[in-house]
Amino acid sequence: MKFIQSVRVRLTLWYIFILGCTLTLFSMLVYYQMSRSLYKSVDHKILTISEVIASSLSPHSNSVFSDIERDLAKKVGRQPTAKFIQLLDRSGNIGGKSLNLRNKRLPVSYKALQNAAKGVITYETKEVFGEPLRIITYPVKRKGTGIHSIVQVATSLSGVKETLTQLLFILFSIVPLALIIASIGGIFLANKVLKPINEINRITREITSKNLELRVPKPATHDELSQLVETINGMIQRLEESFKQIQQFTADASHELKTPLTILKGEAELALRKERPPEEYRAYLRSSLEEINRMTRLVQDLLVLSRADTGRLALHREPINLATLINSCFDQCRFLVEDRDVQLTYHCQADAWVIGDKYRLKQMLFNLVENAIKYSKQKGKVVISTAQNGKFVNLLVKDEGVGIDSKDIPYIFDRFYRVDKSRSREAGGTGLGLSICKWIAEAHGGRITVQSTPGLGSCFTVWLPKSQAPSNVAEGGKGDEV
Repeated sequence: MKFIQSVRVRLTLWYIFILGCTLTLFSMLVYYQMSRSLYKSVDHKILTISEVIASSLSPHSNSVFSDIERDLAKKVGRQPTAKFIQLLDRSGNIGGKSLNLRNKRLPVSYKALQNAAKGVITYETKEVFGEPLRIITYPVKRKGTGIHSIVQVATSLSGVKETLTQLLFILFSIVPLALIIASIGGIFLANKVLKPINEINRITREITSKNLELRVPKPATHDELSQLVETINGMIQRLEESFKQIQQFTADASHELKTPLTILKGEAELALRKERPPEEYRAYLRSSLEEINRMTRLVQDLLVLSRADTGRLALHREPINLATLINSCFDQCRFLVEDRDVQLTYHCQADAWVIGDKYRLKQMLFNLVENAIKYSKQKGKVVISTAQNGKFVNLLVKDEGVGIDSKDIPYIFDRFYRVDKSRSREAGGTGLGLSICKWIAEAHGGRITVQSTPGLGSCFTVWLPKSQAPSNVAEGGKGDEV
């Protein structure tokens, strides 16, 4: 069974099967056409002889049969050989026959006599004198008298049978030989075709998580194998990038968790070294609580991204008016500016409707607003607004903060990426907020972009597909500032 399971063997067997069927069909057609052609040639010859004999007979012919043979030799050009000729009257009685019949006679069937009486020519094949004969029964007509006589001409089919037998022998010899040659050629071609696949199989077996930089050599040809190699190399490239991301993500997460744990451990050890006043213990506990809150938020963000990557984070979609969403988020963001000299305002269009998950969109907006406030300058301004842009509704969060350098913009949505100085850990973030914002925007069929000028501020724009407002909802815009 393992032998049959080989692709090489299956290809060869299918090749031989299809070729065998083709050659068999071809042989049958050749044999049929040759047989038909030979029989037609025989029928044509005996018909010609019958017509010549019929034209040589007079209505009251008393000539001996030798005269007919001489007349036939004159008209045909030679003495007919291996031809048996027999003359009959309308009743089937023999009136004459060729010399080679002597004391023999050609059989005449009742059907042939019936057809002759109607003026119809009959062809028959019968075993006579120990050999197959092709016999024509040809009625001779005379004007006014109807059927005058009947001419029978017969010729041996031994030559035809022998020719057809030789043809069968040739065909039965050539077809197996052709299949044997084809099987050898099929194995050769299968080996040639599968050789690159075997090489691909060998190389891919060597690729593990430790050497994902390996690639399958691309063949010089531009065929299906070349496309297969490109697909495999593309898959390996994606796997390599995924492994690097996982390794980087694991290292960054470990680093982010290690810092607060180290602080907690150090403060606990310091607090336990000696007896301290209650105020010092409370200070240690407040510091520990800050680190615990930081770790809690980090773990929550990691959990969100992990579920998003595995597709287990479902969205509860419903019609949402961004004006209402911004108003709700605005009220919750008021406490962020209580200890900072930053002005927070928003301006929304009344018909900014989208289909989405209210909780996730609010989470995205809160992250963007929190970042904008956190990195704004003193007496700066943060503005939330919406705008129509073709098939999209734009949600904009603009600040007058320190801005982002152009070399950092392509990476700010990467996990745990922090812009130097202005995006340090001391600001209190986990480095995952913008990654979560990007996932939420893309999960809603949109995207998020940023424009920034160092020293002047940044503007984050979320593109969300536009939706129609529900007919039973009264629309209204709202604007406010703090």
